[in-house]
Amino acid sequence: MIGLFKRTAVMQSDSRSTHRFYTGVAVLLALTQFACATGSGNPATAAPLPDAVNIAANVLAVGIGLLVLMPRTRALGGLLAALNMVASMFTNYEVDGFDYFLQVLVFDVSSLALALLVLWHYRDDLRDTFRSVP
Repeated sequence: MIGLFKRTAVMQSDSRSTHRFYTGVAVLLALTQFACATGSGNPATAAPLPDAVNIAANVLAVGIGLLVLMPRTRALGGLLAALNMVASMFTNYEVDGFDYFLQVLVFDVSSLALALLVLWHYRDDLRDTFRSVP
């Protein structure tokens, strides 16, 4: 468990300012995932998704946010956050309608950009995510 909080190879090779910048980006990404978990779907939708689907999406977003905060799983969290945001945008458009899609588009694209930035920077750590000794 302690291994999840140790600095990864990418973090060790980063300069101090680079490490601070990408840690800040990771914290912002985690906050966007936690914000996603505060509610799923437009309450004004004529045919909303079942509550179980919305609850599962909220739990998934919290889990992704936690993965992003732990150094060892940060790259995996970035990948899952990007996939989650693409799925969210698709659902917003298909289920909730074009007006709701436009309302949350800036948030969704911003969160997707943060996820891709985290994934890109920590991409070399991705292969070590499931190894017992990186």
